[in-house]
Amino acid sequence: MSDRPNQSTAPPMPPRLPPRRPGSSPLPNWGLGRFGKLAAAALVIVVGYMLYLWEVRRVVVPQNSVLVLMKKNGSRSLPGNQVIIPRAPAVGSPEYDAWERDYGDCNGILEQVYPEGTYFNFSPFDYERKVIDISGTAEGDEHPELVSHAIVPSGKVGVVIRKFGRQPLAAGQVLADPALDQPGPLPGVLRPGRYNEYANPYAYEIQQVDPLQIDPGFRGVVTVMAGKPATKSNQYLVAAGEQGVQQDLEPEGFRYINPFEKRVTPISILSQRFEMSGKDAIKFPSADSFDIQLEGFVEWSINPDELPLIYVEYAEGGELIPFLEEKVILPYARSFCRVAGSQYTARDFISGDTKLKFQSEFEQELRKSCQHEGIIIKQALVRNIEPPLAIKQPINDREIAREQILQYDQQIKVAQSQAQLATQEEMATQNTAIGEMNKQVITVTKAAEQKREVALTEAQRDLAVAKLKLEAAQQQADAMVARGQADAAVILLKRKAEADPLRQQVLAFGGGDAYARNFFYLKIAPSMKSILTNTDGPFADVFKQFAVPPAAGKPSTDAKPVTAARP
Repeated sequence: MSDRPNQSTAPPMPPRLPPRRPGSSPLPNWGLGRFGKLAAAALVIVVGYMLYLWEVRRVVVPQNSVLVLMKKNGSRSLPGNQVIIPRAPAVGSPEYDAWERDYGDCNGILEQVYPEGTYFNFSPFDYERKVIDISGTAEGDEHPELVSHAIVPSGKVGVVIRKFGRQPLAAGQVLADPALDQPGPLPGVLRPGRYNEYANPYAYEIQQVDPLQIDPGFRGVVTVMAGKPATKSNQYLVAAGEQGVQQDLEPEGFRYINPFEKRVTPISILSQRFEMSGKDAIKFPSADSFDIQLEGFVEWSINPDELPLIYVEYAEGGELIPFLEEKVILPYARSFCRVAGSQYTARDFISGDTKLKFQSEFEQELRKSCQHEGIIIKQALVRNIEPPLAIKQPINDREIAREQILQYDQQIKVAQSQAQLATQEEMATQNTAIGEMNKQVITVTKAAEQKREVALTEAQRDLAVAKLKLEAAQQQADAMVARGQADAAVILLKRKAEADPLRQQVLAFGGGDAYARNFFYLKIAPSMKSILTNTDGPFADVFKQFAVPPAAGKPSTDAKPVTAARP
């Protein structure tokens, strides 16, 4: 609960104004003075002008649209039947002065357009303003002039047609020359994209056409629409760049082509199959005045080197392939059948030999005749030849009987062949048995020979081994003898080496007796202290041999008794 006192919910009363004096201003005087009144008036004017700009002069151009203006504040109209004011050149250029003189003060539709945005500088009192959709998708059936095709979509080509110009096209001229200010189709094409310079539907028309696609197996016949006249008249084909059908073909591929400059007609050079059946079946009389009906097919193609000439001679603005089949191939086929078929009787067309011969002649003559027309015949097959029913059955019965006779003859030949085959099989069986026996004999013989060869090889091997062992034993004995001789020689040399120092010592003492005596003295002397003996006896005899001096210069080798001196 609020502590405030209760108050009335009625709105407060406005303050009462003082009574207006006679002759005073109707605006209330709030103490602004003269300056305040001028400021208020200026504010009113500014707000009013802003409202004028926003509500009257403002033009909003949405996306994919342009603004087209028709000037109506000029002092004069365009001369003649002109309605378009060309785009103004750059200010200060020599062309600008001429443009200002011719179009500066004229009323008409401006060629220049303005893209998306908001514009305030085009008063509705000076210009008539129209917002044009350039995507070509707006539903404007009631006002088709409010739709343009300045956006060329993917998969299309734009061709520009200029609607205004002061100089008309010359006689025979197809494309307009922009430099001469001529109306008409412009050279070149517009690829997919946006083109604001041609977005004014009152000045230009953009026709969207499909690009040229020449598939594999096709060639394009070129017809130049915009070119110089042909120098040679009464000719099917013209020189390059002249108006008419060109001698060169367009190869397969994807191209952007202006149909006002040239037209390219893709024509197949692949193999075609023409069925001669039904209404196109060939009927001709035989030599015996019976009606024969022939059915078949022709596989053919166009000679690429003669395609332009064939197109001019036979196309006549229509389809070339059906025309050639109906006007060239079929008449030639009928002509040959009527000429060549009248040489055979109705019975001849039932037998297979005549049919094959007729088909071969038919293909050869048709190929020869169509070759002069630039048509290549690859195959011409006669599938069925129907003679009249009145003679067909008897001839068929006779042919059947003849075929049966041939069949029986064939069966007899088959039986004979089977008998010969049985005989040959028996002979083959006998020959096989003989061959098997010969094979066994050869196998046993080969086995014995192989055993003999093996035994002989083993004996020779054992003999060779024995010889090798004998040689090895002999070599071992020789080695042992050599080794013994070597050992004996070693021992001898060793003994000689051991005896040589002793011999040298003996020689140094002058003989063996002196050396032995010295050796004896050396051994005995250190341990001998005293000897007690007599001059007789065996011990004394030992010393006696040393008491006698040997002969000078001659060593003594004989032991002689000496008498030992008594110490």
